[in-house]
Amino acid sequence: MTSEPGTTRGTGRRGLRGWVAHPGAGTPTWAFVANRVSALVLVGYLYLHLVVLSMLLRGSASWDQFLAIAGTRAFVAVDVVLFAAVVWHAANGVRVALVGTGIAVRRQRALLVGVVVVTVLVTATAAVLLLARE
Repeated sequence: MTSEPGTTRGTGRRGLRGWVAHPGAGTPTWAFVANRVSALVLVGYLYLHLVVLSMLLRGSASWDQFLAIAGTRAFVAVDVVLFAAVVWHAANGVRVALVGTGIAVRRQRALLVGVVVVTVLVTATAAVLLLARE
């Protein structure tokens, strides 16, 4: 039985390198990795969200203390990063669906540029609106 270099013998697994590295090369490779990173950010946020909601069980004083922190610019800046992950993941999901169904296989690069432009513009607009609030 032969296996690829760097794989676990006979299993086809490549550990962390296999999780990050996408077969093939070119345009889809970094989009694939960015999609996985954004998914991790979103999953991490979901767990953090549950922790925050559990503060409601501790009473109004605990919740009011959290709200005071949540209104700071640093906290809002982290929310902008979360927002960027949501926009990227959603827009790239549309790109993946179009390519995966065969509708836009030859337009992967243009779609990826569109995803990046949409993510940057929408995130920048949200950042200006959120961070400009006093």
